[in-house]
Amino acid sequence: MDAMRVHGLRRPALAAGLALAVAALGGCREIESETSVGYQPAKLQELKGERGGTLVTFTAEGARRTGLKTAVVGRSADDMVVVPHAALIYDAQGKTYVYTNPKPLSFLRREVRVDRVEGARALLGAGPRAGTRVVTVGAAEVYGTELDVAGSH
Repeated sequence: MDAMRVHGLRRPALAAGLALAVAALGGCREIESETSVGYQPAKLQELKGERGGTLVTFTAEGARRTGLKTAVVGRSADDMVVVPHAALIYDAQGKTYVYTNPKPLSFLRREVRVDRVEGARALLGAGPRAGTRVVTVGAAEVYGTELDVAGSH
């Protein structure tokens, strides 16, 4: 075997290809700028008052990368609050929650009481009002963000 060849490429050609790849990657950067502590896809804000809670606000890029989707809370024929079953999340103690979407890119966890599940929808005995937006895709990621499960990288 020719000592000047590596996987069918001559060393000068291989070296030139690697140099070109390194130069191209050197120009890559995050879509959103980094802070002094690194890229922050979301921020947390403690809310005061009787309802309180932690407002989780994503950057547009953070929400896009998480794949967040929402749906509107409805009412059943028997006037119960209805959410997609996918909106439900459970904590370690077995309490049930949904994440409401009070303003764009912001999410607030609210406890709900499930009366029954019918297929892909959950009928609630207590929960957000009809017309409220709730997270249906990415609720677990919002929960992890709220609890800072990922920590810092």
